[in-house]
Amino acid sequence: MTNKVRDLVCGAIMLAFGIGMFVLAMGIPHKIESDVGSGYVPKFIAGCIIVVAVVQLVLTFVRKSPSDQVKEKVFDDAAGGILTIVLMAAYMMIFQPVGFICSSAIYLFAQIMLLSDKTNRNPLLFAAVAILLPVAVDALFVFVIKMPLPKGIIGF
Repeated sequence: MTNKVRDLVCGAIMLAFGIGMFVLAMGIPHKIESDVGSGYVPKFIAGCIIVVAVVQLVLTFVRKSPSDQVKEKVFDDAAGGILTIVLMAAYMMIFQPVGFICSSAIYLFAQIMLLSDKTNRNPLLFAAVAILLPVAVDALFVFVIKMPLPKGIIGF
């Protein structure tokens, strides 16, 4: 399977999944009118999945690259999968004692480094993303949803 076909199939599956998730989330009852509601997070995540899938499909259609002929073998898929599971398990173990922001930043940086190859590895950019994303998500939960995430022993 070529990279282009793989990206098209993956984008189509994720688009269908996101739409299905959004439709199902619409059926979640809203019990308190002043509250964000139980369906907010599933709808938000479904919307993000839909946006990313559409971007993936558009980029796949407009991309014209000689690398579309053969699937690149960046790293051993089995080793990457096992290391991802190990990283997720470590994240779950440190989440409560360390807190959301620190544990998420550590996990994101490690996961991005694992998934990148030597040609596109940029630790400074990855560190910035790994720090800014959890801070933004924490701010969303604290100031918009009014539901703070675990702070941990460090206090943030």
